[in-house]
Amino acid sequence: MKFLPFLVLIVPMVAGASEPVGFQRGMALLHKYGCQSCHSVDEARSGPSLHAIAKRYASDPHAESELSANILNGSIGAWGGAPMPPVKVPAADLKPLVQWILSLDQY
Repeated sequence: MKFLPFLVLIVPMVAGASEPVGFQRGMALLHKYGCQSCHSVDEARSGPSLHAIAKRYASDPHAESELSANILNGSIGAWGGAPMPPVKVPAADLKPLVQWILSLDQY
């Protein structure tokens, strides 16, 4: 039983589990990279709402990689005529940002 606390701490790290990104952190990342100038959580602006993005990708098993690619490379025509410019988001912030956006389909 001495090893149980150790296993409780180490198993999630080994399994690659990550803690969900909270709303405040997600909003901070949104603002850090200027995403809020075109996107809001629940209203369409020049880009779709984050809720709409999350709903579109909800059943897509490749959602995380596709959304990451759209952020890094930009996109044209996915949501109408307005192009999305590429955004330089480092990997350390990209993964939690994308996971947070995709989690918004639950709200």
